[in-house]
Amino acid sequence: MKLNKFIEEITGELKRKISYTDIAEALDVSRQYANQIKNKDLSEEQLEKLKKYFNCDLANAKSQNIEVVTDDCINIPILGGVSASMGYGVTVYDEQQTASYSISKKLAADLDINPKKTEMIFAQGDSMLPTIDGGDSLLIDHSRKEIHDGKIYCVRIEGQLYAKRLQKIPPNTVRVVSDNDKYRSFEIDLSQKIDYDFEVIGEVRWWGRVAR
Repeated sequence: MKLNKFIEEITGELKRKISYTDIAEALDVSRQYANQIKNKDLSEEQLEKLKKYFNCDLANAKSQNIEVVTDDCINIPILGGVSASMGYGVTVYDEQQTASYSISKKLAADLDINPKKTEMIFAQGDSMLPTIDGGDSLLIDHSRKEIHDGKIYCVRIEGQLYAKRLQKIPPNTVRVVSDNDKYRSFEIDLSQKIDYDFEVIGEVRWWGRVAR
């Protein structure tokens, strides 16, 4: 079994995000190494370590009835294998739903999201620091594609996904902005869209992270 497949399965069972920091701790390796082997087959020893590590979390989750969803909650799909880069982009290689995340209907209303068109993916990279960090959960509302200056969107540029602030420059230009000063802003001329792959996937309505 490949590591990314294991992460998808255990994410679905635990109903929470599994980070490569968790994987590194389970395998007693560096986070960098854990990320490097995400597409590689696990050895029997590695697989046993992961099962032993996460089975404890799974047993604890079941004992606390974490998976119970009430009428006051809605489920937001989690897309496995999909990340929005905050650096130089990441290719989408798998858009299949691997799990769901339950949020209260009140929170959904407060965020003003369309539950039927909202999905969760994860951030990758550092170009949106200090606002968004790599590994943060991103709630993307696909019904919100109209650009409002200064808001953060998930966008596809030349086949890769990014989480960036957007600014409209009349008549047909969009400025793509990073919060991290190390990354330069750049502009896209929408009048040349036939020759340039650009799409607003949706607005990032919420992001969150595990305390660390």
